[in-house]
Amino acid sequence: MIAGAILAGGQSTRMGQPKEGVVLSDGRPMIEHVADAYRGVCEQIVIVGACEGYDIASCKNTRQVKDRHKGVGPLGGVEALLASGIASAYVVTSCDQPLLTPDLLRLLVQCGESDGVFLRTDDGVELDPFPGFFPAAWLCGVENAIREKRLGVRRFLRTMDVQWVRAPANAADRVRSFNRPDELRNL
Repeated sequence: MIAGAILAGGQSTRMGQPKEGVVLSDGRPMIEHVADAYRGVCEQIVIVGACEGYDIASCKNTRQVKDRHKGVGPLGGVEALLASGIASAYVVTSCDQPLLTPDLLRLLVQCGESDGVFLRTDDGVELDPFPGFFPAAWLCGVENAIREKRLGVRRFLRTMDVQWVRAPANAADRVRSFNRPDELRNL
């Protein structure tokens, strides 16, 4: 089984409040837009982290996994997720990517097997590692990276067998993260 996972445990210092609960112009929290992108792609959605700005109970078919270590960043969220045993692989996004589409997530699911799958443009530019396809078998590698204080997700990916798939033309806009209130004004 492949589950969808939303990282929602960051400090949100630039946003000034937990990003997952930031209400967008349509009146819905940012995390709901991300969860909607998973509908029809993954039956199970896992929210990873403290998720202090959103009531998880209001999101259907959703479970929560808390971080195992504080202050480790996104790789720590991935570690908690892979250790959860909920699925054999996960499509992982961030709670601050409200422009994601089901087609983009479905591409990762269709290409994923035992290797991780990530997106890059036609000219070879690697996009953000989220969304990405993370197999549960990577748990040991993630634990080692955290133990050795190699906490960057991109740096971690360089140590693993990764499949890069060509992203659709508009993917760079769709994977965009929103970190500051002024960025949301143009959304």
